[in-house]
Amino acid sequence: MRKLRQPIYGSGLILDVGSGGNPHPFADVLLEKYIDTTHRYKQITIDRPTVLADATSMPFKSGVFSYSFAFHVLEHLHQPEAFLTELERVSKAGYIETPNALYERIHPFDVHLLEIMLIDDTLHIRKKSGPIGDDFIGTLDLLEHDSIWRKFFGRHPRFFHVCYKWRGKIHFKLLNAADNTDWFQDPETLHEIQTSELSEVAEKSLRERLIHILRSLRRRTFDLDDLLACPACHSDLTLQQDHYVCCSQDCRLRFASSPVPDFNNPI
Repeated sequence: MRKLRQPIYGSGLILDVGSGGNPHPFADVLLEKYIDTTHRYKQITIDRPTVLADATSMPFKSGVFSYSFAFHVLEHLHQPEAFLTELERVSKAGYIETPNALYERIHPFDVHLLEIMLIDDTLHIRKKSGPIGDDFIGTLDLLEHDSIWRKFFGRHPRFFHVCYKWRGKIHFKLLNAADNTDWFQDPETLHEIQTSELSEVAEKSLRERLIHILRSLRRRTFDLDDLLACPACHSDLTLQQDHYVCCSQDCRLRFASSPVPDFNNPI
Protein backbone atom coordinates (compact mmCIF):
# COMPACT_ATOMS: atom_id res chain seq x y z
CA MET A 1 0.00 0.00 0.00
CA ARG A 2 3.01 2.32 0.33
CA LYS A 3 2.98 2.50 -3.47
CA LEU A 4 -0.52 3.95 -3.58
CA ARG A 5 0.07 6.47 -0.77
CA GLN A 6 2.84 8.32 -2.57
CA PRO A 7 1.84 11.82 -3.73
CA ILE A 8 2.75 12.17 -7.39
CA TYR A 9 4.38 15.41 -8.52
CA GLY A 10 3.36 16.75 -11.91
CA SER A 11 0.65 15.74 -14.34
CA GLY A 12 2.85 14.18 -17.03
CA LEU A 13 3.84 10.60 -17.73
CA ILE A 14 4.97 8.23 -14.97
CA LEU A 15 7.75 5.65 -15.23
CA ASP A 16 8.07 2.49 -13.14
CA VAL A 17 11.72 1.36 -13.12
CA GLY A 18 12.23 -2.32 -12.33
CA SER A 19 8.48 -2.89 -12.48
CA GLY A 20 8.74 -6.68 -12.28
CA GLY A 21 5.58 -8.63 -11.54
CA ASN A 22 3.79 -5.91 -9.59
CA PRO A 23 4.00 -2.58 -11.47
CA HIS A 24 2.54 0.58 -9.98
CA PRO A 25 -1.11 1.01 -11.09
CA PHE A 26 -0.50 4.65 -12.08
CA ALA A 27 2.65 4.06 -14.15
CA ASP A 28 2.32 4.80 -17.86
CA VAL A 29 5.57 3.12 -18.94
CA LEU A 30 7.39 0.13 -17.46
CA LEU A 31 11.14 -0.49 -17.61
CA GLU A 32 12.52 -3.90 -16.68
CA LYS A 33 15.80 -5.69 -17.31
CA TYR A 34 14.86 -9.24 -16.36
CA ILE A 35 11.91 -11.16 -17.77
CA ASP A 36 12.15 -14.14 -15.39
CA THR A 37 12.27 -14.56 -11.60
CA THR A 38 16.04 -14.24 -11.21
CA HIS A 39 15.73 -11.12 -9.03
CA ARG A 40 12.12 -11.38 -7.82
CA TYR A 41 9.31 -13.73 -6.84
CA LYS A 42 6.90 -13.17 -9.74
CA GLN A 43 7.19 -13.25 -13.52
CA ILE A 44 7.27 -9.94 -15.32
CA THR A 45 3.92 -8.23 -15.89
CA ILE A 46 3.48 -6.64 -19.31
CA ASP A 47 0.09 -4.92 -19.38
CA ARG A 48 1.07 -1.48 -20.78
CA PRO A 49 3.96 0.04 -22.79
CA THR A 50 7.07 -1.80 -21.62
CA VAL A 51 10.76 -1.47 -22.42
CA LEU A 52 13.53 -3.96 -21.65
CA ALA A 53 16.73 -2.17 -20.66
CA ASP A 54 19.39 -1.69 -18.02
CA ALA A 55 18.34 1.01 -15.54
CA THR A 56 21.84 2.51 -15.58
CA SER A 57 21.44 3.30 -19.33
CA MET A 58 17.80 4.12 -19.91
CA PRO A 59 16.55 4.37 -23.51
CA PHE A 60 14.54 7.55 -22.95
CA LYS A 61 14.88 11.19 -23.90
CA SER A 62 15.76 13.59 -21.10
CA GLY A 63 12.93 14.90 -18.94
CA VAL A 64 10.12 12.95 -20.62
CA PHE A 65 8.63 11.75 -17.30
CA SER A 66 7.19 13.96 -14.61
CA TYR A 67 7.54 11.23 -11.98
CA SER A 68 9.23 7.87 -11.51
CA PHE A 69 8.92 4.95 -9.12
CA ALA A 70 11.86 2.71 -8.22
CA PHE A 71 10.75 0.07 -5.75
CA HIS A 72 13.50 -2.26 -4.53
CA VAL A 73 15.79 -1.68 -7.52
CA LEU A 74 18.74 0.39 -6.27
CA GLU A 75 20.08 -2.31 -3.94
CA HIS A 76 20.53 -4.71 -6.90
CA LEU A 77 22.92 -2.50 -8.88
CA HIS A 78 26.70 -2.55 -9.29
CA GLN A 79 26.67 1.14 -10.29
CA PRO A 80 24.27 3.04 -8.02
CA GLU A 81 25.60 6.45 -9.06
CA ALA A 82 24.89 5.72 -12.75
CA PHE A 83 21.34 4.64 -11.93
CA LEU A 84 20.55 7.71 -9.82
CA THR A 85 22.03 10.00 -12.47
CA GLU A 86 19.80 8.38 -15.10
CA LEU A 87 16.72 8.82 -12.89
CA GLU A 88 17.50 12.52 -12.61
CA ARG A 89 17.95 12.77 -16.37
CA VAL A 90 14.69 11.17 -17.49
CA SER A 91 12.39 12.18 -14.61
CA LYS A 92 11.65 15.44 -12.83
CA ALA A 93 10.78 13.82 -9.49
CA GLY A 94 10.21 10.43 -7.98
CA TYR A 95 10.11 7.93 -5.14
CA ILE A 96 12.84 5.42 -4.28
CA GLU A 97 12.28 2.57 -1.86
CA THR A 98 14.80 -0.05 -0.74
CA PRO A 99 15.44 -2.28 2.24
CA ASN A 100 17.61 -0.32 4.64
CA ALA A 101 20.87 -1.49 6.20
CA LEU A 102 19.06 -2.82 9.29
CA TYR A 103 16.81 -5.01 7.15
CA GLU A 104 19.84 -6.16 5.16
CA ARG A 105 21.69 -7.10 8.34
CA ILE A 106 18.93 -9.19 9.95
CA HIS A 107 17.63 -10.68 6.70
CA PRO A 108 20.33 -10.46 4.00
CA PHE A 109 19.61 -11.20 0.34
CA ASP A 110 22.37 -12.67 -1.77
CA VAL A 111 21.16 -10.66 -4.81
CA HIS A 112 21.45 -7.34 -2.97
CA LEU A 113 24.76 -5.58 -3.59
CA LEU A 114 24.23 -2.46 -1.48
CA GLU A 115 23.30 -1.38 2.03
CA ILE A 116 21.41 1.92 2.19
CA MET A 117 20.28 4.33 4.88
CA LEU A 118 18.37 7.62 4.59
CA ILE A 119 19.94 10.29 6.82
CA ASP A 120 19.03 13.99 6.66
CA ASP A 121 17.25 13.48 3.33
CA THR A 122 20.38 11.96 1.80
CA LEU A 123 20.86 8.38 0.65
CA HIS A 124 23.94 6.89 2.29
CA ILE A 125 25.01 3.96 0.12
CA ARG A 126 27.59 1.32 0.95
CA LYS A 127 28.66 -1.52 -1.30
CA LYS A 128 28.42 -4.89 0.42
CA SER A 129 31.60 -6.94 0.66
CA GLY A 130 29.64 -10.17 0.29
CA PRO A 131 26.13 -11.65 0.38
CA ILE A 132 26.00 -11.58 4.21
CA GLY A 133 27.01 -8.32 5.89
CA ASP A 134 27.07 -9.63 9.44
CA ASP A 135 28.47 -13.11 10.10
CA PHE A 136 26.42 -13.49 13.28
CA ILE A 137 23.09 -11.64 12.97
CA GLY A 138 22.96 -12.23 9.24
CA THR A 139 22.98 -15.99 9.71
CA LEU A 140 20.23 -16.21 12.36
CA ASP A 141 17.27 -15.49 10.00
CA LEU A 142 15.43 -13.67 12.79
CA LEU A 143 12.35 -12.90 10.68
CA GLU A 144 11.84 -16.59 10.07
CA HIS A 145 12.69 -18.00 13.50
CA ASP A 146 11.88 -15.26 16.03
CA SER A 147 8.21 -14.29 16.40
CA ILE A 148 8.98 -11.04 18.28
CA TRP A 149 11.22 -9.75 15.48
CA ARG A 150 8.72 -10.92 12.88
CA LYS A 151 5.85 -9.00 14.51
CA PHE A 152 7.94 -5.88 15.01
CA PHE A 153 9.05 -5.99 11.36
CA GLY A 154 5.46 -6.35 10.12
CA ARG A 155 4.08 -3.54 12.28
CA HIS A 156 6.88 -1.02 11.70
CA PRO A 157 7.97 -1.25 8.06
CA ARG A 158 9.57 2.23 8.07
CA PHE A 159 12.19 1.05 10.56
CA PHE A 160 13.42 -1.37 7.91
CA HIS A 161 12.94 0.46 4.62
CA VAL A 162 14.35 3.54 2.94
CA CYS A 163 11.44 5.66 1.64
CA TYR A 164 12.93 8.58 -0.25
CA LYS A 165 10.99 11.24 -2.16
CA TRP A 166 13.01 13.47 -4.44
CA ARG A 167 12.36 16.40 -6.74
CA GLY A 168 14.87 17.87 -9.15
CA LYS A 169 17.93 16.44 -7.39
CA ILE A 170 18.71 13.06 -5.79
CA HIS A 171 20.99 13.58 -2.82
CA PHE A 172 23.26 10.63 -2.14
CA LYS A 173 26.69 9.65 -0.82
CA LEU A 174 28.50 6.55 -2.03
CA LEU A 175 30.62 5.76 1.01
CA ASN A 176 33.04 3.23 -0.50
CA ALA A 177 33.18 4.08 -4.19
CA ALA A 178 36.61 2.44 -4.62
CA ASP A 179 35.24 -0.96 -3.58
CA ASN A 180 33.58 -3.34 -6.02
CA THR A 181 30.80 -5.91 -5.95
CA ASP A 182 32.54 -8.49 -8.11
CA TRP A 183 31.60 -11.18 -5.59
CA PHE A 184 28.16 -11.20 -7.23
CA GLN A 185 27.87 -12.85 -10.62
CA ASP A 186 24.58 -12.21 -12.35
CA PRO A 187 22.99 -15.60 -13.10
CA GLU A 188 21.78 -16.57 -16.54
CA THR A 189 18.30 -15.24 -17.30
CA LEU A 190 15.73 -15.68 -20.02
CA HIS A 191 16.20 -13.41 -23.03
CA GLU A 192 13.04 -13.99 -25.04
CA ILE A 193 9.50 -12.98 -24.10
CA GLN A 194 6.79 -15.46 -24.86
CA THR A 195 3.83 -14.05 -26.78
CA SER A 196 1.49 -15.23 -24.03
CA GLU A 197 3.21 -12.86 -21.59
CA LEU A 198 2.06 -9.84 -23.56
CA SER A 199 -1.61 -10.30 -22.71
CA GLU A 200 -2.95 -8.86 -19.50
CA VAL A 201 -3.44 -11.52 -16.85
CA ALA A 202 -7.01 -11.85 -15.62
CA GLU A 203 -7.37 -10.33 -12.16
CA LYS A 204 -8.71 -12.75 -9.56
CA SER A 205 -8.10 -11.50 -6.03
CA LEU A 206 -9.73 -8.44 -4.48
CA ARG A 207 -6.35 -6.72 -4.40
CA GLU A 208 -5.75 -7.45 -8.09
CA ARG A 209 -9.22 -6.21 -9.04
CA LEU A 210 -8.62 -2.98 -7.10
CA ILE A 211 -5.30 -2.43 -8.88
CA HIS A 212 -7.00 -3.09 -12.23
CA ILE A 213 -9.64 -0.44 -11.44
CA LEU A 214 -7.01 2.09 -10.39
CA ARG A 215 -5.05 1.37 -13.53
CA SER A 216 -8.10 1.89 -15.75
CA LEU A 217 -8.67 5.34 -14.23
CA ARG A 218 -5.28 6.57 -15.45
CA ARG A 219 -4.83 5.04 -18.88
CA ARG A 220 -3.22 7.57 -21.23
CA THR A 221 -2.82 7.79 -24.95
CA PHE A 222 0.74 8.46 -26.11
CA ASP A 223 3.27 7.13 -28.59
CA LEU A 224 6.08 5.25 -26.88
CA ASP A 225 8.38 5.90 -29.84
CA ASP A 226 8.25 9.62 -29.04
CA LEU A 227 9.88 8.93 -25.66
CA LEU A 228 12.67 6.62 -26.78
CA ALA A 229 16.33 7.48 -27.33
CA CYS A 230 19.51 5.50 -27.79
CA PRO A 231 20.65 4.24 -24.36
CA ALA A 232 24.31 4.62 -25.34
CA CYS A 233 24.39 8.21 -26.67
CA HIS A 234 20.81 9.52 -26.08
CA SER A 235 20.41 10.35 -29.78
CA ASP A 236 17.06 9.94 -31.55
CA LEU A 237 16.00 6.55 -32.85
CA THR A 238 14.35 5.69 -36.14
CA LEU A 239 12.11 2.67 -36.56
CA GLN A 240 13.08 0.46 -39.49
CA GLN A 241 10.89 -2.61 -39.97
CA ASP A 242 11.28 -4.60 -36.74
CA HIS A 243 14.15 -2.72 -35.09
CA TYR A 244 15.25 0.71 -33.87
CA VAL A 245 18.38 2.34 -35.29
CA CYS A 246 20.33 5.12 -33.56
CA CYS A 247 20.43 8.23 -35.73
CA SER A 248 23.94 9.20 -34.64
CA GLN A 249 26.50 8.41 -37.34
CA ASP A 250 29.03 7.68 -34.60
CA CYS A 251 26.77 5.13 -32.94
CA ARG A 252 24.23 3.47 -35.28
CA LEU A 253 23.32 0.80 -32.72
CA ARG A 254 20.30 -1.35 -33.58
CA PHE A 255 17.73 -2.76 -31.17
CA ALA A 256 14.81 -5.14 -31.53
CA SER A 257 11.40 -3.45 -31.42
CA SER A 258 9.18 -6.55 -31.22
CA PRO A 259 7.45 -8.03 -29.29
CA VAL A 260 8.52 -5.14 -26.99
CA PRO A 261 11.48 -2.73 -27.39
CA ASP A 262 14.57 -4.60 -26.18
CA PHE A 263 17.64 -2.49 -25.42
CA ASN A 264 19.44 -5.17 -23.43
CA ASN A 265 21.03 -6.81 -26.45
CA PRO A 266 21.98 -4.56 -29.41
CA ILE A 267 21.60 -6.35 -32.73
